[in-house]
Amino acid sequence: MVRQFRSATLAAVAAAALLVSACGGDDSGSSDDKIEGAEKSSPAASPSAPDGDADAPEIKLPQSVELVFEDWESENPEEQAVLDSGAQRQRATYEAITQDPPNPNSEYIPLYNMKGTGAWTSLQDWIGEFKDANATVEGTFRFFDPEVKVADNGFTATLRFCSDERDVDQKNRETGKVLTQSDPYEYVEYRTTLQKNDEGVWQTADVTNHRDECNASGLS
Repeated sequence: MVRQFRSATLAAVAAAALLVSACGGDDSGSSDDKIEGAEKSSPAASPSAPDGDADAPEIKLPQSVELVFEDWESENPEEQAVLDSGAQRQRATYEAITQDPPNPNSEYIPLYNMKGTGAWTSLQDWIGEFKDANATVEGTFRFFDPEVKVADNGFTATLRFCSDERDVDQKNRETGKVLTQSDPYEYVEYRTTLQKNDEGVWQTADVTNHRDECNASGLS
């Protein structure tokens, strides 16, 4: 999931950009990692299992967080499965971050992240930083311009998408104070690699993020 939140020294996390690095990867450009037209992970039904995946769990988010996936659809069933997994990964990530305290071991994290990979390690570290900083997030995340490619072997896929987090704040959990972002930017491109596990579920194995690769043109 997620621009990802940038790691800073933990002593400075409260005043730095947690919100720009690691839903699982580094920013190769410069730093450290909504369905049915524009499906909204609304507070009340937040969010239900993706269309086409009846076995996917319902991952509930607080009313203060909304995820919007724009044009997150494909006519190809396998590509749609990759999109659904990518969306669920974002939901799992923010469900873990908004727990009190943030929980790197949330039950949904291992469903959509492959253990032992870079994506897994980075995500664990990132959620841990929120826990150490007593921080959380609030606002609307918009994910758009998804591009999916499933390899001929049927077990590896790539998912590239953009994230708009202009309406997201990171806050101190106790005081509600908005934490200053040391190096804010508006749009981030994520490039993820997924692998199909033994149960046939797509899991993210690698994530990188890149600045200045996305813009508002993809927003409806």
